[in-house]
Amino acid sequence: MTRQDRQHIAAALADGVGYAEIGRRLGRPTSTVSREVARNGGPGGYRADQAQLATGRRVRRRRPSGAAPARGATRGRCGASWSGSLT
Repeated sequence: MTRQDRQHIAAALADGVGYAEIGRRLGRPTSTVSREVARNGGPGGYRADQAQLATGRRVRRRRPSGAAPARGATRGRCGASWSGSLT
């Protein structure tokens, strides 16, 4: 969602517009608008600038250290013990 989308959401909420109508205006599903508002203060506390900052912080989170290995590493190990033929 763009900064401009968030500004449209904030303005529409201030005008009393519902999530479905906001979604239609933005060309997005109602659930996307609802989730965006719920994550960022609710209908009475939604602020576009704060939502944009919060999204930036969420995007920058690092992957946990015990996460699964990258696909390339897994693929390389598979080739060593599997020929690929089914017969």
